[in-house]
Amino acid sequence: MFYLLVYLIVYGSTLIIKYYLKTSYILLDLAATIGIIFTGIFLVTILILKLNDEKLLPSIFGIRRDNLRNSFLLATALSTPIPLFWLIGIQIVGIDTLLVAAKPSWVNFPISLGILIFAVLFWGLVGTVAFAFWQAFPYELVRDISPRFAVLWIAILWSGLYNTPLLTGKLDPVDILFFGFLFTWVYHKTRNSVGIVLAYLLNENPLWWVIAAVFGANSGIAFVVLLIFRLLVCLVSTGLLIRETIYKTSSDSL
Repeated sequence: MFYLLVYLIVYGSTLIIKYYLKTSYILLDLAATIGIIFTGIFLVTILILKLNDEKLLPSIFGIRRDNLRNSFLLATALSTPIPLFWLIGIQIVGIDTLLVAAKPSWVNFPISLGILIFAVLFWGLVGTVAFAFWQAFPYELVRDISPRFAVLWIAILWSGLYNTPLLTGKLDPVDILFFGFLFTWVYHKTRNSVGIVLAYLLNENPLWWVIAAVFGANSGIAFVVLLIFRLLVCLVSTGLLIRETIYKTSSDSL
């Protein structure tokens, strides 16, 4: 029931904005679309909670202090291939090709402070909807069933919402694997969506294109430097998890 209502809201609001309420200001259209989707889904969660006689608490969306660090480290470590493959791609096809691939269709030079702030807020809200509402919330609803079954079906149903592939045709296997399946698994392990949203922002290339574009003529260099920084964060996260696993194993053996 939850996903049925969510699909209706996501695709319905997208179609309404695109064909009936579309303006000449693309940023306004984007803000209206994500605003309507967020409001609609929030109302659906309240309805579902009422029907299940549960309280509206931050924890139902995975918003907790507990395991925030582990959530971020695990999600970031698992997404290491994303910046790594992009860095390798620069060596193969060149930075210009990847900059074109990363560039959001609604952004043009020069990048103002307002555009930068909008981009951060926009993808922050997208991440919150995609992971706190579309992954954490349904997982908490079905926490009594097999976790493996829950993770699999949440990932499958999530993939039909992210980037509205039924309208755009954009069904990216990388997004499905990392953001859909692996991030749902991370939530199953940590029950914290905050770290997952932060890891998502670290790996959202269009957002980092906007950040790099602030540097104007040096945006290409800035994008590569930021890409290296993002890869280092992923590698450090991986190293920390390995070290903690070894330490825990050693402690248990004693």
